[in-house]
Amino acid sequence: MRLHRFRRVSVLVLCAVLVAGALGACSSSTTTSSRTEDPTPSWATPSVSPYTTGMRKDVPYGPSAAQKMDICYPPTRSKATGAFLLIHGGSWASGDKSDFEPLCGVVARLGFVGATMNYRMFDAKATYADMLADIDLALATYEDTARTDGWTISKVALLGASAGGYLALMYAYTRQPALPIGFVVGMSTPTDFTDPAFVQSADAAQYSTLSNLLGVDLSQESVDARQAALKAASPAYRVKAGDPPTILAHGAKDTVVPYSNAVRMATRLAIAGVPYELLTYPNSDHNLSDDPDVSDRFLSLVLSYATRYLG
Repeated sequence: MRLHRFRRVSVLVLCAVLVAGALGACSSSTTTSSRTEDPTPSWATPSVSPYTTGMRKDVPYGPSAAQKMDICYPPTRSKATGAFLLIHGGSWASGDKSDFEPLCGVVARLGFVGATMNYRMFDAKATYADMLADIDLALATYEDTARTDGWTISKVALLGASAGGYLALMYAYTRQPALPIGFVVGMSTPTDFTDPAFVQSADAAQYSTLSNLLGVDLSQESVDARQAALKAASPAYRVKAGDPPTILAHGAKDTVVPYSNAVRMATRLAIAGVPYELLTYPNSDHNLSDDPDVSDRFLSLVLSYATRYLG
């Protein structure tokens, strides 16, 4: 699980049509990216403006320059509506809220309020606890800003890719936000840092990434003594009965986050009695780009969960 190889995605993946007139096919002109890039999806036709009623860009939710979010709104106003908060990947060290800008527009066209956020990363000496605190602030600002603009958010879904999926799951399982979480989605998500598949393949760069994320010194020599910290930072060990329904999407050939992470997470969800779906991409690496049929099912499942859990 070479976490130091997580990168910002540049390819359009997970292409499907969910709603007639709402979603379009992905452009085929994008340069093919490395197989290890984050699976940040783009579900909108690039030639069509994704925003139908307007958006707010760079809404600050804290004092840091990194604490900004973009919000977009549906074409038809309703008394109350569900919402999505989209969290980019990038190994907790790179990436940008613009990675999810097309999806934010699609969410709006489907009738939900959408937002995509930046957060403090390793360059700001942020640990995962700081990043989760940023989601707290972002959700509060999200709700307040939407209300000011005439939208009352009833529930929110968290959706993240790779490192962003990790933050989405950790937040959903460990925090008690004022804004109820309807469900959570993790794509190619690291969920268990005690997974033997990780321990057996970890290198110095991997341990450096985890040291930054956890805020403790980790090395091959100290990993056994840090099991408590690794478990505390792993979504698989934080899920419990009553946590939000969860969708996992993972490539069976993932060379960045081992597929066993997804299996171990699914087992924990089942034990806790949390509704979940694990969609396996049998031919895909980390970017989930080699199984378009599974992508069709994944996108339909996200919409089904939104209809069921954000109502």
